[in-house]
Amino acid sequence: MRIRIGVVVLAVVLLITAFISNIPSQAETELACRRALDNTSTWTNRPDICLDVSAETYRTFLLMYELREEGLD
Repeated sequence: MRIRIGVVVLAVVLLITAFISNIPSQAETELACRRALDNTSTWTNRPDICLDVSAETYRTFLLMYELREEGLD
């Protein structure tokens, strides 16, 4: 009986660990947001990946994108 409980507990711990390890970090989310920006991206028309980025950071990314498009990077 103890072995079964131990196996179940171990399986649950492994499932939780696998789930947590698949959650992207803030840096990964911001990088994906920067890559998703295009000519249609505006303050109100965010790419889906950018919805998890703070408003201030998204605004900075938009400004950086616009400067890069103008060749002023």
